[in-house]
Amino acid sequence: MKVPALKPGDTIGVMAPSSFVEKSDIEKSAAFLESRGYKVFVHPQTYERQNQSAGTHLQKSLALQGLWQRDDIKAIWAAGGGNRSLHILDALNFDAMAKKPKPFIGFSDVTSILNALYAHTKMVSFHGPVFKNLHKYTEFDHLNDLLTGKKPSCPMENALVINPGQAQGPLVGGNLSIFQYLPQTLPGNFYEGAILFLEDCFEELSRFDKMFLHLKRLGVFKNIAGLVIGEFHKIQESGTPFGFTLEDIVREHTEGLNIPVVMNAPFGHGKTLYTFPVGVNSALKALNNVASLELSESCVTGA
Repeated sequence: MKVPALKPGDTIGVMAPSSFVEKSDIEKSAAFLESRGYKVFVHPQTYERQNQSAGTHLQKSLALQGLWQRDDIKAIWAAGGGNRSLHILDALNFDAMAKKPKPFIGFSDVTSILNALYAHTKMVSFHGPVFKNLHKYTEFDHLNDLLTGKKPSCPMENALVINPGQAQGPLVGGNLSIFQYLPQTLPGNFYEGAILFLEDCFEELSRFDKMFLHLKRLGVFKNIAGLVIGEFHKIQESGTPFGFTLEDIVREHTEGLNIPVVMNAPFGHGKTLYTFPVGVNSALKALNNVASLELSESCVTGA
């Protein structure tokens, strides 16, 4: 389900589905977005705090659904990532949200909501920057093109081809630490026939190894059309060196799969985060050690 295109003057709502955020970052990002021709409404819940969380599960779910039902709010931007967006999924009325499709933007911990929207409603959403980082985000034009009806390319010149091939399918995925919990907890095999994209940060390689093995044993890898690995930012290591590299891990857990697999795609928690529209049909090519990822359709309607 495509979402309506954004237009100059549209109001974008902000709420915090995960950890708490600093008001100064939200104000800087609001000023930036307003300088690009949009209006910004920051929901009061955005500044709530309960320990590390941005308020209670109830406060978060009411804020998100309240913004969703407002006709004057044309898109919703997650204020930040962190933790505990998974906890609000059971409280969301996806049927009501499907009746008013609108762009939802975020990444990291927000992976849970992006994929839940697709699994429950097939609605397109945008794996892109959280709002608090928007004032220092360098790929805004690429994201804005997606939101306004264009089909910009994702630069893949530095990608590493692990397994050659070609694939067509909708994009699903996001943060590996969060995505690993979604198969068999969201309705249907929403990942089946999809191009799965994964990134992560601040974790140990041994834990990534377990996460990939978990997805493999769930049958996720054998049911997807292709796999795109982004940046695994600031990998940690404590104790005895693990020895296996991320490339070793990816190769081991995708061995024997007849699908294209590429690494080093330009998205993640580091300096580069190109937006991947969840639910949009795309074409992945990995031939002659050259990779490309192109959208097969626009993300929006009414552009």
